[in-house]
Amino acid sequence: MITGVVARLRTLHLLFSALTLALILSVAARAQPNDDAARAAAALTSLTAEIAAIQALLEASEQERDTLQSALREIDTQIGESDLQLGLLTNEQAALQQKLDDLDAKSVGIRSEQKKQAEIIDASVQQLWLLHQGGGLRIWLGDQNPQLIARNLAFLQATIADQQIVLKEYEEGLAKLTRNRDSIAATQETLQAQKERQTQLRQRLADQRENQRQILSQIDAQVKTEEERLAALSADRDRLNTLLIELSELTARAPAPRQAFETAKGRLEMPVAGEITNRFGSRRNTDMVWRGWLINASIGSPVRAVHPGQVIFSDWLRGQGLLVVIDHGEGWLSLYAHNHSLLRRVGERVSASDVIARAGNSGGGEQSGLYFEIRQQGQPVDPADWIQR
Repeated sequence: MITGVVARLRTLHLLFSALTLALILSVAARAQPNDDAARAAAALTSLTAEIAAIQALLEASEQERDTLQSALREIDTQIGESDLQLGLLTNEQAALQQKLDDLDAKSVGIRSEQKKQAEIIDASVQQLWLLHQGGGLRIWLGDQNPQLIARNLAFLQATIADQQIVLKEYEEGLAKLTRNRDSIAATQETLQAQKERQTQLRQRLADQRENQRQILSQIDAQVKTEEERLAALSADRDRLNTLLIELSELTARAPAPRQAFETAKGRLEMPVAGEITNRFGSRRNTDMVWRGWLINASIGSPVRAVHPGQVIFSDWLRGQGLLVVIDHGEGWLSLYAHNHSLLRRVGERVSASDVIARAGNSGGGEQSGLYFEIRQQGQPVDPADWIQR
C-alpha cells in the first residue's frame, strides 16, 4: 500500500506543477477577463481538491501505520511465547541431562559392586575347588571329619549360588539403567529437535518484526515528507492567488499588439540552439504527456523571444525553475522554463530574437537546456506548427 500512496503523491505533485502553470497562462490570456477569472477560480478549486486528496492519502498512510503497529504487537507476542517455550525446553533438557548423569553414576556404582561380587565368587570357587581336591585325602589320613568337610562344601556352594543371584541382579539393574538411559537420550533428541524448530520459528518472527519495523519507518518518513509537502502546497496556493491578481493587472494594462502572432505561424525562429529531446504530445510518464518542447542546450546558451510581446512573468516557479512568460496579445503566450538566469523583467517589451534568458536546468531539470511552450487562451499548442526548422 505504501508504494501506491507514494506513487499517487508523486503524481499529484506533477499535476500541481502543471496546474500552477496553466493558471498563470490562463489568467495571462487577455481576451476574456471574466472567463479568465472563472477559469482561475475553477483551477483554484481543483488545487484545493488536490490538497484534500493528499490529506486523504495521508490518512490512508496513518491507517496503514496502525495496521503495521497491530502486526508488530502480534509478532512481539509470538516472539515472547516462543522465548517462553525455548526456556521450558531448555529446562526440561537440563532435567533430563541430570537424570542421565545420575544414571551414569549409578551404572558406575553397580559395575564396581558387580566387579567385587565377581571377585568374591572367584575366591569362593577357588576355595570350593581346593576343598574338593584336598577333602578326600584328609579323610583318608584321618585329619578331618567327613561330616565337617561336607558341611563346608555345602556352605561354599550355597554362598556361590547366592553371590551368582546378586551378580545377576546387578546385571539386570545395569540392563534396566541402560534401557532408561536410551529412553532419556531419545527424549533428549526429540526435545533438541523441538528446540531447533522453536529457534527457527523465533528467527522467522524476528525477521518479520524487523521487516515490519523497516516498513513502518518508511511510512513514518513518507508521512513526514508528505505533511511538509502538503504545507508547501498550501503556501503555493496562497502565492498563486497573489500572482493571479498581479498578472491580471499587467495583462489588463498591456497595449494592443503591433504584429499579430497568428501571422507568424510556421516562421518563428528556435528559442535556443539545440536538439529537441522531447516533443509535444509524447509520453512524459504514465499519467502525463509533454505540452511543449524540451530542448537540449548547454548552460548559459542564449534564450531568445520567438515573437514581439511583453514580459508578464519573470521569476522562479515550482516545477519550472526560472521562468519567463511573454504575452504576444490576443491570448497568445510563449513560455521559457528551466533557465539558468533571467535577463528581462516583468513589464518589459521585447522584440523577436531578443535574448531574454540563459538556458540551464533550474527547477530540478535532469539535463541543461530549455523547456518551451506556446499557448492560446491557456491551451498548449504544438510548437512544430509554428517554429521553422
